[in-house]
Amino acid sequence: MKLLFWIVGLPLLLVAGFFAVANRETVAVSLWPFAETLQMPLFLAIAAPFYLGFSLGALIAWGASGRSRSRAREAARRTATLQRENDALKSRVDELEARTSPAAPPVPAVPQRSIAGEPPVFLP
Repeated sequence: MKLLFWIVGLPLLLVAGFFAVANRETVAVSLWPFAETLQMPLFLAIAAPFYLGFSLGALIAWGASGRSRSRAREAARRTATLQRENDALKSRVDELEARTSPAAPPVPAVPQRSIAGEPPVFLP
């Protein structure tokens, strides 16, 4: 993803820079409901609406994802609580098993049949 950003982003940044350098002439911008006319460089008159639209869109997207972020935080808290509870229950089970079941008696070795006069082999 970072590589894609550099492959696409760097050329766009260079084009925007060249555009800004090539279009420094002052233009008059009048916004219809207002009587005032603004004097600004051409690149600013073109780039400012893009920047404003991007910023406004990012702000709206961030606000719209608030519910999802809230649910994710709640799920993380719930997961941590359940993990602590699970660990406590596991240690309690281990404690009860250690207390109630004595060590298992050793299993006696059973001799296996010998082959052709060899001594028997004992397997545990």
